[in-house]
Amino acid sequence: MKSTADGVPGEQVEPAAIPRLGTTWFDRGAGYWLRRIAHGCFQLALLLFAELVVTAFYAGFWEAVGVPRSARTAVYAVTAVACLLSLVAGFVRTRRAPVEIPTPEQAWREHRSRQRRNAASAAGGRWTLLLLAPVLPATVAWAIGTWAASTLARRTAAEIGAREDYERRVREQEERAEAARPLPPRNRAERRHGRR
Repeated sequence: MKSTADGVPGEQVEPAAIPRLGTTWFDRGAGYWLRRIAHGCFQLALLLFAELVVTAFYAGFWEAVGVPRSARTAVYAVTAVACLLSLVAGFVRTRRAPVEIPTPEQAWREHRSRQRRNAASAAGGRWTLLLLAPVLPATVAWAIGTWAASTLARRTAAEIGAREDYERRVREQEERAEAARPLPPRNRAERRHGRR
């Protein structure tokens, strides 16, 4: 596309695509909100399913160990309090943590790296699951808290980075257009001297 800002033709700067949102972050229209809400709901559904599985595993673990029913009730109460505190701590810590603003290229690299790590941890994390059984509910509650903090943020770090990258490229394009434009004579005397 071409634009004629200040009478100088040049290329229009296109916004960069970021993971999960594409270029919808630029105008934040209906497509943006649909993608963001759908992704947030999908993540929440996965986390709630994980919490359900972990809770069932946790209850079975204490029953298999042979803990009496009255003691299990006390353990469940302590676990419920730990989950609530973990959820709040995960939310607060994520909201207060300094955010590293990635460029669109860094956001894509991190997205691909996270996908590879998730696949590797899914295969190798089964034994860890048994070792962490007592703290699994609180761990998943922490994950839900961090999810809520990042999902309920007004703009994601990738959006902020993409916006900064876009504004930098627009400034560079304007500087190139300004440098390419011929300078007008300063006054009439210079015009007369230029003719002689």
